[in-house]
Amino acid sequence: MKTHTRHRWFAALIAAVAIAGLSLSSGTSVGAQSTPSTVPAATPETATPEVQPASLGPIGHQGRWLTTADGRVLMLNGTNFVDKNLFTPAGYGFEEDDAQWLAANGFDAVRLGFNAGAVMPTPGVIDTAYVDSFVETVELLEANGLLVLIDLHQDGWGPSLGSNGFPEWMTLTHGAENTGTPFPLYYLTNPAIQVAFDSFWANEKGPGGVPLQDRVATVFDVMAQRLAGSDAILGWDLLNEPWPGTNFGPCIESGPGCPAQDKASLDPYYSRMTGAIRNAGAEQLVFGEPWVLFNFGEPDTNIALPGGDANSGLSFHVYPLSDDKVPVVMDKAEAWSATTGGALLNTEFGANPDPKFTDMNIKEFDRALIPWMHWAYNENTIEDLKAPPSDHEADNVDALVRPHPLAIGGTPTRLDYDLPTRVMRFTWDTTGPDGTQFPADTETVFQVAPRTYPKGYKVLTVGATVTSEPNAASLTVVADGSTAEPKVVVYPADSPTPSLDFPEVELPATPTTPGPSTDEPPAAEPSSNGNAPSNGNAPSDGNAPSNGNAPSNGKAPSAGNQPTDGNEAGAPVASTGPITAPLTPRFTG
Repeated sequence: MKTHTRHRWFAALIAAVAIAGLSLSSGTSVGAQSTPSTVPAATPETATPEVQPASLGPIGHQGRWLTTADGRVLMLNGTNFVDKNLFTPAGYGFEEDDAQWLAANGFDAVRLGFNAGAVMPTPGVIDTAYVDSFVETVELLEANGLLVLIDLHQDGWGPSLGSNGFPEWMTLTHGAENTGTPFPLYYLTNPAIQVAFDSFWANEKGPGGVPLQDRVATVFDVMAQRLAGSDAILGWDLLNEPWPGTNFGPCIESGPGCPAQDKASLDPYYSRMTGAIRNAGAEQLVFGEPWVLFNFGEPDTNIALPGGDANSGLSFHVYPLSDDKVPVVMDKAEAWSATTGGALLNTEFGANPDPKFTDMNIKEFDRALIPWMHWAYNENTIEDLKAPPSDHEADNVDALVRPHPLAIGGTPTRLDYDLPTRVMRFTWDTTGPDGTQFPADTETVFQVAPRTYPKGYKVLTVGATVTSEPNAASLTVVADGSTAEPKVVVYPADSPTPSLDFPEVELPATPTTPGPSTDEPPAAEPSSNGNAPSNGNAPSDGNAPSNGNAPSNGKAPSAGNQPTDGNEAGAPVASTGPITAPLTPRFTG
């Protein structure tokens, strides 16, 4: 079933519950002070990023932040590829040209899904051909420079109850009626699905007297043994969108959620799976997911770090009931990390071909500085995987393919990308999340796909120097020490020079969503290369503040839109044009 035909499922579910220093550069070498060039960027077919995400592992974390092997903060833009049937990714049509397309378009990671029934179709018997093919796809992605998150996937329990995931032989319903209720209400109205989850959380014995979760641990053991040595494995997503079972009521309410069920059901399962992965020799990150109900912006999650393992985090999805709940989900995830010290990774959002909807969501990820993985490559991105990748959803792809920081020599402080003007602004603190000052020669890396800038791009920097070649797919800069918070602005080579200022704030109307700090440190003095942007050269679409329209902070704007030494307005604003009605949330995965 197509994703966009099911997007209102949770609204229906809730209803049922209710009833029941400035330098201007084009990427020239260190110290260059030349006028920005307009050299065309490489074509997408030839633009393999010079710095490949897969080369940055093993991936770890420092608190909420993912980190590279050398301690830089890792900010990912990724996608999902999940076959919900029993096909391997290759059998579904995912091949070399798909991996190349993702790498050339600046995607950093793929959440690659499998289900337990595909790996262990009968009790205790592993389908080695499936595992071999799955591992080959992982290696294909790694060879193209992409990180891979391994995802154990299910929706609505499994095929025998009308959906996907666990095999029939693991389905213990104790005679509960299988109503055959279709998506989306099967969780609420199909007793067999509810009881199957109850049996799973109780770790009841299945065929051969083996507990159900022990079988799943064997599946993870097999996969982890094969992938333990790969630094391109971003981590392990231990279960997609778990459902609480028959007693879902406490877990759906706004507020603290259901801590007792988190502790009794999710924590023991995640502990067992983490143990299986570690015993197989895999030391990559492990990610637990909250109940699927968390993803809609109502309840909190109270899960522990999976297995109490320090190298772990939270995989969460964003499918809220209304647009103003998008930042609420992120705030709740940040609250979880503040309590546990775990890493944060969004592993699903979108499920919608509307570019405004996509951009609105990513604006909020940028505000929260949370890495994301869109749903999905084989839905809402590429139509026919048997054919070479094409622009089936060109507008939505343009909203997804955007310049962004990848590896940061310090701690990110602010990020904004304006889709209409294609201007990216980013600042960071040269002190890392652990309080360590990064060396002056530490490179900060950006993904800059040629699709976004077919005629090339230019770069403005404050407190940093460009070290990469003109129009490189991997833009690299180093801080020059003139400011504690460098800034980089990337924009099209054929566009007027934009303002350095971040757009003004227009936060969603929710009291639970504070914006980031609006304070910025004093700006570095502009360089004297004669290339400072001239007054009046801000983009004329009204999305970037022009000179004289800077926020009223008591500081007069400097000539030529140079950075002021005062306080800019707070968080980024989505500037894709007015959205006259709330965009309907989508759900899949």
